[in-house]
Amino acid sequence: MTPEQRGRTAPWAKALGAVLLTLVVTLVASWVVADHRESARKHTALENTRDDARRFADALVARGGTLSRQDVEDTLARATGNGHGNGLLYKLSSANGRTQVVVLFARVYQRSVSVFGPAESMADRCFTVDLPMSAATRESVRIVAHDADDSCTEVAARVG
Repeated sequence: MTPEQRGRTAPWAKALGAVLLTLVVTLVASWVVADHRESARKHTALENTRDDARRFADALVARGGTLSRQDVEDTLARATGNGHGNGLLYKLSSANGRTQVVVLFARVYQRSVSVFGPAESMADRCFTVDLPMSAATRESVRIVAHDADDSCTEVAARVG
């Protein structure tokens, strides 16, 4: 090395650094985009559970009359009728002229990076469907979507 070259970075090292930096930036950017897309798919799955709850409530209203547990389970199976068991009945209670149904709806969505786990994940939400016992209309039904922090077991314990 000549005295004027000491302390300077070799051109091949600069090129290698640029290539590695580009690779790292590309990986980070693709991870951010994949994470955003996964969040969007999860949000869509949660919105689909809301649609499932509305379809279930409409089916209960159409069925009419006093509902037994078997009636509600049959209606739930038909309302989520894709054969994947997207709905799970937790509690059915009747009091003060109203019927309350606590039900869990779940939907599958695709995870972005599935290196360390399954490629599919479940988005689920607990709902309380509250409808009058007689002459229910679509407008008289109340559907409450509970937070992700509320398990259906806890919600069912509170519903009386």
